[in-house]
Amino acid sequence: MNVMVVDDEPVVRRTMQRLLRRRGLGDCVLCSSGQEAMERLKDARMNVVLLDLLMPGMDGLAVLEQAKPKYPYTEFIVITALDDVDQAVKAVRLGAYDYLVKPVDQQRLLLTIERAFERLSMRAGLDGAMTADAPEAFAHVLTVSARMREQLSYASVLARTCRPVLISGPSGTGKELVARGVHAAGPRAEGPFVAVNVAAVPEHLFESQFFGHCKGAFTGAVSDSPGLFRQAHGGVLFLDEVGELPLHLQPKLLRALESRTVTPVGGDSEIPVDVCIVSATNGDLDKACVEGRFRLDLLYRLRCGHIVLPPLRAREGDIPLLARHYLEKACAELGRAPLELSPEALARLNAYDFPGNVRELAHLMHTAALRAEGPQVQADEVLPDPAPADPLARRMCSLRENEAQHVAYVLRAVAGDRRQAADILGVSLRQMQRKAAALQEDPRWVEFLGDI
Repeated sequence: MNVMVVDDEPVVRRTMQRLLRRRGLGDCVLCSSGQEAMERLKDARMNVVLLDLLMPGMDGLAVLEQAKPKYPYTEFIVITALDDVDQAVKAVRLGAYDYLVKPVDQQRLLLTIERAFERLSMRAGLDGAMTADAPEAFAHVLTVSARMREQLSYASVLARTCRPVLISGPSGTGKELVARGVHAAGPRAEGPFVAVNVAAVPEHLFESQFFGHCKGAFTGAVSDSPGLFRQAHGGVLFLDEVGELPLHLQPKLLRALESRTVTPVGGDSEIPVDVCIVSATNGDLDKACVEGRFRLDLLYRLRCGHIVLPPLRAREGDIPLLARHYLEKACAELGRAPLELSPEALARLNAYDFPGNVRELAHLMHTAALRAEGPQVQADEVLPDPAPADPLARRMCSLRENEAQHVAYVLRAVAGDRRQAADILGVSLRQMQRKAAALQEDPRWVEFLGDI
């Protein structure tokens, strides 16, 4: 990433330079005036320019007005000591990416730079995808949604770079499927694809699981183990639920990513590893960084490219497509004749929010294949009737009540199967059992859930 700092105050320029270096953003170009910035922009292409607004001679707005039309693929972040709404509006109209007021919070500044770079990467990826072939590596991701296809096109471009990719989206949206597509679309397609659920790795086994161990390193280490990084050598290591990695373990992962080496537990030498990292999260890692739950420097390492998967309800046209696909698959697995969805069943599916996204739809179709009595699946065999008197009728409610509604609806849809409900909702079986027990003790839900 190439960053330019334009400010007439030497102390500000030096402070910015140190901050950017500490965060691994490399050396930045320092300019003390608007005129100097215009000259330097002719010689070097900048990704991001941090532009002071109030400078003698050519001020920041003048730089922005002249530079943005000439360098449309450079993002300008305006920084000023005056909180002036009119100036902010003018700067944005002239093409500024964002407007920050001094003294600037360092974390906010770094996140703004990262988002500006993401915007550039997305634009470049989509421009390249306009002339590229359809992403065949993602053919297993069924979709007719323009929004989803846009993300897959961007993913196919990112795959060719071998840079770390972060995939974010709600539980059940198909993040691992997309990760496998990134593997298949890239130059490491012939190498291994190693997936790990970070949240499922016990803290005391983290180093052993990821970096390997030597025989005799600890009780039970009866032989050498290569660890996940070495297993993925020459291929892709997929870190699912990376946001769940405990804070005190994050520096260990960061060091392996930066040094491209691992040291097995019980070993005394570093072993080089060559892996492409693809991560996934269903949370907001920017917010986690602000709250101190996730390291910003680790996020920079993981998010050179960012793929955002929309929830199923936002994928226009995909619910009927996926419903028919999973119903056909369920019938084949159960050894029964193919079934069709009635118009009423499709209408009810289209009206449903799908808190569990594609994973929930797949489970509903499997249950429907089990319950269907005729050649056509009826609406009540897919989802319970959301009658107005139903406690799940849409209404304004607290987040706690909204969660209870979703959990109750899923439990009833899977006939009380706790494990299946846990899979749909993306929680552990133990968490699901606690949620179900709480609902069964609440008189508002007893009749709705019945004996399940």
